[in-house]
Amino acid sequence: MANPDSSAASRPNTVLLTGAAGTLGRLLTPALRAAFPAVRLSDLAAALAKLDEPQALPCDLADAVAVDRLVQGVDAIVHLGGVSVEGPFEPILAANIAGVRHL
Repeated sequence: MANPDSSAASRPNTVLLTGAAGTLGRLLTPALRAAFPAVRLSDLAAALAKLDEPQALPCDLADAVAVDRLVQGVDAIVHLGGVSVEGPFEPILAANIAGVRHL
C-alpha cells in the first residue's frame, strides 16, 4: 500500500509561471495560488505593468542570466511565456526557442 503522505512530500512548494500577464497566465494564476504554497509570476516588464501584481518579476526569457536568477528556488515551472502570434522570426526565436532552452 502506498504511503498517503508520499505525494505531499513530492509536491512542489514554489511554482514559477512564465507569461503571467497573458490571457492564459491571468486565468491560471488563481488556480496555481490555490494549489501551491508559493507562486512566482513572471513576464516581460511592459506586460507586467498592466497587472496589479507588485511581486511579479520581469524577465526576458531570451536573457539566460536573468532566467538563471528567476528560477532560483523554484521547484516547478509552468511555461506560458513566448510569442503566440505570427510575426518576424527573430522575436519568435528569442522568446520561444532560446527562452525554452534557458528555462
